[in-house]
Amino acid sequence: MNIDQIRAHIDALIKEKNKNYRSLSLAIGKNEAYLHQFINKGSPLRLPESERRKLAELLDVEEQELTDIILPKSTYNTDPKSSALIELISLAPTKNFEAKTSGYLSIPLSDFSNFSSAPAQTTKMFRITGDSMFPTLKDGDYVFLDTSVNSLTSDGLYLIELPNGWHVRRLQQISSSECAVILDNAKYQSTTCSLKKLKIIGKISFAFKTEKLI
Repeated sequence: MNIDQIRAHIDALIKEKNKNYRSLSLAIGKNEAYLHQFINKGSPLRLPESERRKLAELLDVEEQELTDIILPKSTYNTDPKSSALIELISLAPTKNFEAKTSGYLSIPLSDFSNFSSAPAQTTKMFRITGDSMFPTLKDGDYVFLDTSVNSLTSDGLYLIELPNGWHVRRLQQISSSECAVILDNAKYQSTTCSLKKLKIIGKISFAFKTEKLI
């Protein structure tokens, strides 16, 4: 298929799967008009690799179906029905609050469901830096973040937006309007926050502890 046929094919897949441009655009990390512009206006000409890969997972198809470029077999031989493709992100320590894609981790769906009840499509993985949540989480540990959770549903670990960037904190609701924002490391002072002002990026659903083996 040529690129025009690919765009028509993607349009048909979206309708077949009962999905829409807006939700899929946001799910792959773009603005809500991204897929509409790609399919109907040809901008961009082709989906970049990272967006194409995430869209293939969301539509439950092989990545090759979404491009006219012949991909190496190793690029798309993972069965989307049996694997969870988790986006690896790095959090930029700036006031721009950016999360940049640094890669993907493919995990057998049976294994993923054993340690996480969060949807694979909304799960991100990132590396912990610093000692603010020690000993629960130490520098170098990796965590799964469920980005579908954007409010305080229960006490636990969350990624929240603070004036100096995104940080992992333990949240405990203390009233109908306020919660405690806790740093597990005793050398740092915990605070409280109004629930109305609390900005939650997602909830930590699982942690991979890193230990050096000698």
